[in-house]
Amino acid sequence: AVAAGAPSDPYLFTGYDRRRLSLSHKAHEPVTIRIEVDITGTGQWRPYRSFEVPAGKTVDHEFPVAFQAYWLRATADQACTAT
Repeated sequence: AVAAGAPSDPYLFTGYDRRRLSLSHKAHEPVTIRIEVDITGTGQWRPYRSFEVPAGKTVDHEFPVAFQAYWLRATADQACTAT
């Protein structure tokens, strides 16, 4: 369960050779999920991209090979159960 506008716990992003993101939720309408990254590992969060996730669908995203960051977190624009 996620609250609208509340960032998730950070997920470790560095050190993986394949970085992929799959977003889904159980709401009955589209949910916009904003991804933020901490590039330096010092708690300085910056926007990466927002994804509109349709109801009942999964949105997959593969990060560019050259993209580097230490941490990643997600924020939904409405309360829902999301993965």
